Amino acid sequence: MQKTKFYIDIKKLRTDRGWIQSEAAEMLGITRAHLSAVENGNRGISMNVMAAIIQVFNVKYEDFTITTDNKR
Repeated sequence: MQKTKFYIDIKKLRTDRGWIQSEAAEMLGITRAHLSAVENGNRGISMNVMAAIIQVFNVKYEDFTITTDNKR
């Protein structure tokens, strides 16, 4: 059975563009602390934030998904 997980390296997207957290957070419509928590894996991504990431970083929804084998 396959399991789909959501994942994208937002910190890499941000740093590849030379943006600091506060710049990216403002463009995404969230606080710097929120972005930091997302980048560090301490907070999930809501659909609204995901939509903003897709628009701001010019990525596709498919970039968020990784399919893994669920071996139980």
